[in-house]
Amino acid sequence: MGNHVCPLCFAKVPRTLILTKTLEVNCPACHAELEVSRGSRVLASFVGILAAFVAVHLGGQASGTAGWTLPIVAAVVSFGVCSALVLILFSELAVRPKISPTAFPHIHA
Repeated sequence: MGNHVCPLCFAKVPRTLILTKTLEVNCPACHAELEVSRGSRVLASFVGILAAFVAVHLGGQASGTAGWTLPIVAAVVSFGVCSALVLILFSELAVRPKISPTAFPHIHA
């Protein structure tokens, strides 16, 4: 849970900033360009998909119109809530890599 710090200057980064700007976080102290690490994003997605799968199987007991709408709504809500919780609790910050415009071979200018 102590991973919410800048890897360069070890200043604390607010969790709300990490959740709202996962790919474009700026350190409040040294203004370094940071992002949530790829492993943290993959873990949050996996937990969200797993929670959505469980919600679909638990919500499939209704009949009528709710029988097909309730599992879909439950899956979307549980994916969003669970993946956000994992990002808030277990995310790790990394320095955002510098990408030069000439690195990508198919630039359409």
